[in-house]
Order: sequence, then structure tokens, then C-alpha cells
Amino acid sequence: MGQLLSQPITEKNITLVQHDHISHSIGEMQGYRLTMEDAFCDLNERIFVTEEGVDIRRQDENTECDLESLQINIYGVFDGHGGSGASRYVSQKLPSLLRDELIVTINNLPQVSRSKLLNCEEVLKTIDFPRLLRSSFMKCDSMLYSHHDNNSGTTAVVLMIFCGYAFVANSGDSRCILSRKGATKTLSFDHKPRNLGELMRIHSDGGYVSTNRVNSILALSRAFGDFGFKMHTENNYSRQLMFRTAKHKYTPPEEYQVTAEPDILIHKITQLDEFFILACDGIWDCYKSHELVRLVRHHLSLGKKLPEINEIILDNCIRMANTITGIGFDNMTLIIVALHQDYKDLNNWYTKMKYRILDEHFGPSGH
Repeated sequence: MGQLLSQPITEKNITLVQHDHISHSIGEMQGYRLTMEDAFCDLNERIFVTEEGVDIRRQDENTECDLESLQINIYGVFDGHGGSGASRYVSQKLPSLLRDELIVTINNLPQVSRSKLLNCEEVLKTIDFPRLLRSSFMKCDSMLYSHHDNNSGTTAVVLMIFCGYAFVANSGDSRCILSRKGATKTLSFDHKPRNLGELMRIHSDGGYVSTNRVNSILALSRAFGDFGFKMHTENNYSRQLMFRTAKHKYTPPEEYQVTAEPDILIHKITQLDEFFILACDGIWDCYKSHELVRLVRHHLSLGKKLPEINEIILDNCIRMANTITGIGFDNMTLIIVALHQDYKDLNNWYTKMKYRILDEHFGPSGH
């Protein structure tokens, strides 16, 4: 469990960001940890597409924008370990990498494909999003290796919303879920060393798993950083010399004992979709996915707003701290993303959600 404070730091950093089509609330709390090693990102921008190519700029939502633009939203939660260097760095660099990679991809499209994309047609045929996301993750990991503060590691779960689709990329055990009219849809899967596919990759690269940890050390099988488990570090120089002598190829980054390569899930957003939740394992240790969806909807039915719900969740988690089970002692970060593109603004979404949930429980009330 590592070193812990005798009393938790329960001061919370809770923010609410509202847009015309989507809004989100972010909650952070250090808890019993000596330092705050979690980080997050939230990017809301427009990509302007022209016949010559594309350009990206920030724009005030009150400013009227032309039709030749595409909205992109990127949210991420990064759970650091061994320090905050990796989580802070990745939270700052990865969103812009994803955005810029998307710009380059659109810029290289023929004009016909760009025109279809502007109408959000054939989105998945036009752009290879799994390749784009994986490429950005691996590039960011390589950049972190060259950064001066690269002695730690971090998970990453990233939600990119673009042209009516949700693209979720995950490395590690942070998690993203979706509420679809009260049903829980899992949009990421935890990467633990004991999972068969992860175990095979670890063994193939000369590692082992003991007590559910890679080489008895790391409780994750995918992460940014953690370069002691990756072939291109000075820590593995002797093995590199051995492989050269034996005329073996270097292990590709996707097959390291611990890799940053994400799993990708794609979801088409519909009117049934209510909100996303992204959170670190400090939250998921305390709540199962369906329990957290049910809790958020319950408080929405009581008329509570996202920041207040965020605070309730964080308080509940810290109260669950248990020295026997070990839960409740981690840093805690979560983002709740409200989808209100069909309700014009967040206040209308609050009202619609409240009465939708009440109607589910007590029948239509004629409002």
C-alpha cells in the first residue's frame, strides 16, 4: 500500500465546465496518499476544414462559427505511481498529440473525403481511429522517455468525442463507462498482469508475474513510463548486448513487459446515452461500474448538480477506507461528462434526467 498519511487530506478540487453540446465536472482529492499523483485533461476545440487543408484554433463558444468546422472533445484520467512526473507530463502532451494527429490525418484526405467528414458521414471509413490513437499513445511514451522527469509511470484512460462517436483508449486500470438510459456500458478493460493475454506478453519478453505483479513489482501490465520494464532503457542494456550477440531483434514497444499500447473501443453516441464517467482505480476500488451509474442517477433524480455529485462520490470513497481490504487509501480523480446535445444546455439536461429517472421508478407523471 506504500506510505500513507495518518489523516487524509480531504480538500477537493471540483470544477464544472459547460458547453452548448456537452459539459463535464472534474473532482480530485489527495486522500491518504503522501502526494497527489493523479492528473486529468479536458480539451474542447474546433477543427476548421478548408479546401486547402485544416487549421485548429480556440474559439469562444459565443462566437458564431462557420459550417466548415468539426468539434473535438478529449477527456482523460491519468493515475500516476512512483511520482507525479509521468501523469503530469502525459496529461499535458497526449491531448495535443491526439488533436494534431487528427489534423494531419484530415489534411491528407482527398477533398471528397473531407467533404463527407464535414457532414459526419463515413467517419469510421474515412479515418483509422484505432491507428491514430495507438500511434499517439506510443509517441507520447517515447517523448516521456526523453523527458528529464521520467522515473515514474502512469495509467491513461482517454475519451475522445468526435463526429457523434466516442473513442476510448485505455492503458492500465483507470476506467471509462457510459450510462445508456440507466444501463451501464463498459468502454475500457483493466490491464492486470494475471490476464492471459497480458501474462503471455510479459513472459515472452523475459518477465514473470508473482503476487499479481510484473516481476513482483508493478501491479499493472500497461502504462506510460515505467521504463525499467521496457527494452530501450539503460537498465536493460546487458540484455540488449546479449540479444545482439545472439542476432535477435529488439522487442517492439507493443510487446514490452509493460507497454503503453492502448486497447480501443468505439461507441456510436445515441439519444439513449446520458453521461460518461472516467475515473482512476481509487474510485473503482470503492464502486463497481453499475453501482456508480446508479448513484449518479439517484442524485440527479434528487435535483443535484454534477459538482455536488462529484463531491458526494469522493466523500463516500474516503469513508470506505479500510485497512483490511486496502480500499479507500488511494488518490481519487473522476470526470462526469454530461451529453446534452439534444437538450440545448446543461440545465435542460438536469431537468430531463431528473424526470426520466423518476418516471422509471414511479411511472409517467405527465410533466
